[in-house]
This record gives sequence, structure tokens and C-alpha cells, in this order.
Amino acid sequence: MGKESKTAPKNWPPALLYLAQPSYAPHLAKEQLDALRTRGPDLVSEIPLSLPKGPSALVKITAITQPAHPANGQAGLFATRNLAPGSLIIPYYGVVHSDLALPQHNLEHEKSDYDLRIDRDARLAVDAAKAGNEARFVNDYRGVRERPNAEFRECWDIRLKQKSMAVFVLPAGKNTAKKGEGGIAKGEEICVSYGKGFWGSRNNDDEVTIERAANTL
Repeated sequence: MGKESKTAPKNWPPALLYLAQPSYAPHLAKEQLDALRTRGPDLVSEIPLSLPKGPSALVKITAITQPAHPANGQAGLFATRNLAPGSLIIPYYGVVHSDLALPQHNLEHEKSDYDLRIDRDARLAVDAAKAGNEARFVNDYRGVRERPNAEFRECWDIRLKQKSMAVFVLPAGKNTAKKGEGGIAKGEEICVSYGKGFWGSRNNDDEVTIERAANTL
């Protein structure tokens, strides 16, 4: 299982488990764990050994109180300092699981809005619905800003020696800014694109609503 941190960040919901590193579902097979701990040549982004565990100094969880915001009444993740284009913001922690598990396990994760694929070939994903870290509070950019300023990215965690998911600032020139520009300013909300697949599975892709009761502070 994962390691629960004794110190959760400010505004962390008391009903949720805060993780200082990933948790692991008991149904994972040895072959899947081996795949999780094998770094392929295409996995170039890294979580460095120097990154401290526990609450991040780069972000803060903040209640959304703007009526026009899709997550009004819930929460978002905001930068506490200027973040450079392409830089790591925070790892995405949750329960690492397999979609090859029993149907009752899969159904729970299929309904989750916090489930991200780590390794497609090994059928591995990480779900932060019930346990995670600050990264689970990253909102979709739709209805918030013109374009995303960050992205979920598969990477290699040097500390844990395994594949991971993390939130990175978009590189300059990718979707959000002209070449030589970009980054996230202090106080700015960190927003990614959940992808068309996420919204396509909802009732109406044109109605930007984020039903994330767990994000209510």
C-alpha cells in the first residue's frame, strides 16, 4: 500500500486520504509491477530525486468562489510562484490499479473522474478519487481560460524507480503561447485539458460542468 502523509496541505478535505507517494491495489500482478518498474527509452520526463515528498511549495488548493467558473463552490489548484515553461509542477498520486481486475474493481474506476492511464500495454492506471495529493484538484481549462497552461504527462520517478504520472507546465509554444513565451504566473490557476473523451462521456460536451463533489472544501 501507499504511504499516508501525516501532514496534509492546507484546505485538504478531511474525508480524503492524503498520499505522499502512490498506493497500490492488491490485485496487481507481478508482471504489471515489473512493467511499472521498467523504464522505456521514450520515457524522458522525470521526477527528480531532489523533489521532497509531502505537500508541494509550488501549489495551493483554493476554493473557487467565482459564479462563472465551472467549478464554482468546489476547488482548484493555483501556483504559489512563477512556474517556467515545461517544468514539473507536481506528481499525480493515487491508487495504481489494473483494468484487468475483477469487474467490481473496474466499475469503480471507470466511474472515476480522477483516473489516468500510466501504461497502456500493461493495463495500468492511477486513480485519485479516494486518495491522492494536490494534483487531483487540477481543473479542466474549458470555461476557465482560453487554453490550458499545463498537462498530464507520463514520466519516470527517480525516487521510486517507477513509471508515474505528473503535472507539467506546458512547453512554450505548445497550445498556450507563442514561442519564447508561456509559463504560469504566481496566483494563476493551473488548468489542463481533460481531453474530448472525458467530456464526450458526459451528457453534453458543450455544457462545461465539473461534478466533483470530493473537491468541495
